Amino acid sequence: MGKQTVVLPQRTAIGAAHRDAMPATASLRPEHGPAMSFPLRPLLLACLPLATAIAQVPGALLTFSQTENTISMGGGPLQVLRPNEIAFLPLPPGCPNGARTEKWSPRTCFHAMAGDENGNGQYWNPNLFGSIDALSTGFTSNNQQIAPNPRAVYWSPSAAMGTNISGQPQLRPGDIGRILVDGTVELLMSQDQFKAALGLGPLDPPIDIDAFAYEPGLGVYFSIDSPAPVLAQLACVPGWSVIQDGDLFAIPAYAITFALNQLVAGVWPISAYRVKTEADFGAMLANSQIGDRNGVAITSAGDLESLDIYHGPGSQITMFNSCINPVPVPDFLFSTSTMTGGSLACTIGGGQPAMGPCGFLGIPAQYGLQTGAAVGIQQQLASVGPASHVNALAFGTTERFVLEPVAHQLNYGLLGGPPTVV
Repeated sequence: MGKQTVVLPQRTAIGAAHRDAMPATASLRPEHGPAMSFPLRPLLLACLPLATAIAQVPGALLTFSQTENTISMGGGPLQVLRPNEIAFLPLPPGCPNGARTEKWSPRTCFHAMAGDENGNGQYWNPNLFGSIDALSTGFTSNNQQIAPNPRAVYWSPSAAMGTNISGQPQLRPGDIGRILVDGTVELLMSQDQFKAALGLGPLDPPIDIDAFAYEPGLGVYFSIDSPAPVLAQLACVPGWSVIQDGDLFAIPAYAITFALNQLVAGVWPISAYRVKTEADFGAMLANSQIGDRNGVAITSAGDLESLDIYHGPGSQITMFNSCINPVPVPDFLFSTSTMTGGSLACTIGGGQPAMGPCGFLGIPAQYGLQTGAAVGIQQQLASVGPASHVNALAFGTTERFVLEPVAHQLNYGLLGGPPTVV
């Protein structure tokens, strides 16, 4: 199918601060091989109003696929980042020893929101959600990007939340949602809506969402998590198609009905387009020359693990032609399961490393292994970087100060030891 490229106009939404502050491009030539074009260091605070710079910080919410320690080594449990906790990578500079990534939403915060969701008599559930596989900051009804707090951010879990408090709908793999103050769940988009867009019905097996990004004027972009290929019906493609967990799908905004605060109220059936394949992402990684935790250049993508729309300088929207209306496909920042060491890449120019507050967010292999410093996690051994890939990603402007108790709950009753009197 043919493609047409248009240049993206400047954003004015709340979320524009972090994206428009992202870099222009400069040429960097490795010792051997062709020239590569990488984004420059962001201008950051120079692009922000003073009050915003003081009260809130532009950056990235992210999760990691395995338990990691922060470089900053915040006090007590704050130094540990678990797969079911959200961390915050601030974009303003000032990181001589690595990015100042900190815990932003501890699992104990989710415990307080979810309550005794599994009905076992206590809030404490260290494995709540399994891992957080996708993130989104959401939009207001007038298309302004939300400056999130842990109650306002949307996420997708790898394990379903219990229904002892929430009832239905629960937060399941394949849902993107948040927990309201009464313990019920508000869905930005449901697993059933994703299935409908892929031509799947209620009796078909459930699907798990592994990467997600959306913008009301553009649409929804997502990837599934599946150990085996899945049969689906794609828009403008006759019959059934085999899809993989490294493919990227788009549901254009014209095929979506939005409700209050831009929640997805409905989608057209069979409205998802495969706009990039797993092989496309592999080619972009090969072009970027990003290395893994062992310093070996990554040439295959595996699963598409995290995703967010990139609106910085040099970004474009490619119009993917369909049998109905063209489908807008913006540039993205992304990670895959092969990107150990916590690196991030960008789709601009056929694939290049992303840039962050401390330089490359994906170090080209010729400059050494991925140490994790660019995303604020520790390198445990001198000869190898962190085992994690970035598992979920959402850019936003937020506050980043967090507390977490050393003892996660009080003992009560005879089974918990001496009773606590309140």
